[in-house]
Amino acid sequence: MKQHTLFLILSVLILSCGSEKNKVGYNADGLLVLTFDDQSSSTFFSDRIFGKVEMIPLETTDDCLVGREPDLLSSDDRHFFIWDHQQQFIMRFDRTGKYINRIGSRGVGPGEYSSMGDCFIDTFANTVDILAHRGQILRYDYDGTFISSRTYGNNPLSFVKTGTDYWFYIGVIPEAGEGRLIKISEDGTVVEKFLPVKTTWPIPFGIVKNFTRCGNIITLNEYISHAVYRITNDGPMQTTVLNFGKYAIPHTIFESDFETVTDKLSEKGCALIFKYLENERFVYVNFQTLRRDDFNGFYYWLVNKKTGNSVLQKFSQDDPLYKMMAEAQILTADDQLVFMVNAQMLKACTDLFFNHAVGVVRGSLSEDANPVIKTLKINEF
Repeated sequence: MKQHTLFLILSVLILSCGSEKNKVGYNADGLLVLTFDDQSSSTFFSDRIFGKVEMIPLETTDDCLVGREPDLLSSDDRHFFIWDHQQQFIMRFDRTGKYINRIGSRGVGPGEYSSMGDCFIDTFANTVDILAHRGQILRYDYDGTFISSRTYGNNPLSFVKTGTDYWFYIGVIPEAGEGRLIKISEDGTVVEKFLPVKTTWPIPFGIVKNFTRCGNIITLNEYISHAVYRITNDGPMQTTVLNFGKYAIPHTIFESDFETVTDKLSEKGCALIFKYLENERFVYVNFQTLRRDDFNGFYYWLVNKKTGNSVLQKFSQDDPLYKMMAEAQILTADDQLVFMVNAQMLKACTDLFFNHAVGVVRGSLSEDANPVIKTLKINEF
């Protein structure tokens, strides 16, 4: 016990030295605590933070036009998978950006669905699971061939798969009842329920892809809850606390009706997490701060868990760099931060850090070009 306590103290001392205002350390329970200070801002995209920058334009033909606001779901050694929200299917490209095929289709026939709520790329089985209405999971192989379908109910917001078990995130709403996270075996048997709803939260209050995966690390982030859980075989284990200070959201606020909640949050201020990514060495958080009488700030925050150093930059909604980059989509096991960038904005980019990499592909980008995958190798800062 004494050795454990000493380890925690040393961890706090070592990690606290890395940042002047945005503190990084461990608390008495061994949780990683990231403390945000909105007065601290530095340059996120720089040679100090990132090394090699690679641009991979996605092939553009009439058969593979990517719709508005797509998501980059997964990247392995062979593929990029793009979730086209506008057209409601998944597109598969190889690592050079060449289009291969699409997966899934809207409709009412076998292997079709009315809408996509979430999806999971199983890189071990080479299959794709799509979440449709009322908890229906449709499975396809990488070539887009329909394999099977099963309805699990509960109308989950998002899901992830470990082995043959599904983890369905129901959301912080009264209907979640005994647990807002439910583990169900592939045959439909409820294994266990986790994270019971302790207060009445009237709505999901924003829907994001709650689960992220990097290698063997799967995390759950609830958008307005500033706790991060790691999914283990035994259930969700809280590993990280994001301390947003005056932008923290007290859970008791959600005992009110929706309009009252909105007014209170606008008056007090709050932080909303759009993306949380974590691997063995780094944590990346993309979030927004909101307050009625204050500037709405968008932030990139990258933390080195080993050194305690962090870099955080605040952007305006109209900042050309933020509009071009939006949010990072993937953090890989080998420390690459991956974005999907609008081709036209990239073509017009004048940022000095990206100047050389943009110049390599600028001439190949047409007016209606598909997005460009941008990978940035994170340095040991």
